[in-house]
Amino acid sequence: MTQAQTDGGDTALEWTVWPARRRPVLSIIVAALILGLSVGAVLVYQSPWYGVMVTGGLFVATVSYYLPTRYRLDAEGVGLRTPLSSLRRSWDGFAVCFEDHEGLLLSPSSRLTWAARHRGVYLRFEHNSQAVREFVHRHVKSAGSTSG
Repeated sequence: MTQAQTDGGDTALEWTVWPARRRPVLSIIVAALILGLSVGAVLVYQSPWYGVMVTGGLFVATVSYYLPTRYRLDAEGVGLRTPLSSLRRSWDGFAVCFEDHEGLLLSPSSRLTWAARHRGVYLRFEHNSQAVREFVHRHVKSAGSTSG
C-alpha cells in the first residue's frame, strides 16, 4: 500500500491485490481443474473448440482472482486497473458503501440488490482495511456490513 500526494494536497491511496498469490496451492488446484474440464470437453464433444470455449469462459470467470488489480482512491474518485482493463468512477456515482470481511462495495443504489452488486465497484482490502474505510467514508456514507 502506498500513499501519494496529489496536486491539491489531498492524499491518494494506492494498493495492489493479487488473490492468487495469497493462496498458491489453491490457485494451482483451480488451474488444474480448469485444464481438466477443458480436456474433458474436448474428449466428450470431440472438438477442440469446446475446450477453447471452456478455457476462455472459466478464465473470464476467474480473471479477478488470477491477475493483480491495482486500486487508487483520490479526491476525484476510484480507479481500478488490471492487465486487461481499467475503470475510473467519480465519488458522485456512489450512494453508499457496504462492507464485508474482504472489502467494500461502493454502490450506486442505497439498497443491496443483485444489480447494485454488479453495477458497483468492489474494493478488496490488502492489509489496509482501516485506511481504505477511512478514505471511502470521507466520500461515501456507510450502509453497514454484508454477510456475503
